[in-house]
Amino acid sequence: MANQKKSRDMQGIVVGTILILVLALGLYSVINQFTGTKQEATDKVYPIDYKGQPFLGKENAPVKIMEFGDFKCPVCKQFDETVFPQLKKDFIDTGKVAFYFTNSQVIGPDSLTAGEAGEAVFKQNPQAFWKYYDVVYQNQGNEAVEWATPAFLVDLIKKNIPEVDAKKVSDDLTKKTFQKQAQDDNVKFNNTGIGGVPAILVNGKYIENGLSYADIKAAIEKELQTK
Repeated sequence: MANQKKSRDMQGIVVGTILILVLALGLYSVINQFTGTKQEATDKVYPIDYKGQPFLGKENAPVKIMEFGDFKCPVCKQFDETVFPQLKKDFIDTGKVAFYFTNSQVIGPDSLTAGEAGEAVFKQNPQAFWKYYDVVYQNQGNEAVEWATPAFLVDLIKKNIPEVDAKKVSDDLTKKTFQKQAQDDNVKFNNTGIGGVPAILVNGKYIENGLSYADIKAAIEKELQTK
């Protein structure tokens, strides 16, 4: 009787041990799958088309940053006010980074209008585009209101960017001269599969927190070490 009890106890221990091993292996598999996927997303290099996009810095800089942004996006405005100036001072002006911008129409219909006006300015004077970039963010309205009208944008250009012919921009907006270019830029953003703006990519690698200068700086320095 004692031997039978001992045998049952041993069987219970063996079965329990097997169950524990199975559960442990299953848990490990789930954790490994999750962390592996997360690591793959972190390491992914997105194909970025820089050709024809506005940029600051040396075109042959070792690091390229692409910002996908919407002129109506309040978080994009925050990036322009808080992160971009430090980025320009430390890396763009020193020749280490070429900074590119692609307009992405995310917020509303007048996001496209703001993008078209930007294309018109860029066509006339590529460097003046960056004045437009700043002045539109500085005068950004409520994202729930269609404030980026042709009249509003042309008036901003007339008052703040004298090196650009505001009347020509107005004509371009009326004729929708650059609508296709603006829409094509939006397609480039949508093709990345990234869900929101501003989307900051350092040599094609997405920075999860685009408002963190520390994260962007670390990514730049990592890229510089490989050059």
